[in-house]
Amino acid sequence: MNDVVLLGKALSDPTRVRILYALLQSDLCVCEMVDALEMGQSTLSSHLQTIRQAGVVETSRRHKMVSYALTAEARPLIETIIASNRSALEADRRIARDQVRVQERIQLRKNDVCVLGPGQLDRSEDTKK
Repeated sequence: MNDVVLLGKALSDPTRVRILYALLQSDLCVCEMVDALEMGQSTLSSHLQTIRQAGVVETSRRHKMVSYALTAEARPLIETIIASNRSALEADRRIARDQVRVQERIQLRKNDVCVLGPGQLDRSEDTKK
């Protein structure tokens, strides 16, 4: 029963839902999520800890960065939950903005690995102007 309660806790906060939605697109390191979701690292880390305790995400180290990904076991469940609520989630402006920013941040990777720290997305947008 504890696993169900922890999953409910992981899904009971809009910020955590945004994180899970972003991780459906790709595994992401903390700095990519900080940029894409436009939140502070300490806030993000706190939410990631709750999600990790639920067993929904796992970490791996790529070079100097720690990357987060949905676990193989949790991915189908999260996909189903998201799919059954897709219209409501996609109507949320934050989710829409997050998805665009996740893709923009992924484009900054080198050899499919984040090699930049946080704050790079907005800097790259400034160079486009």
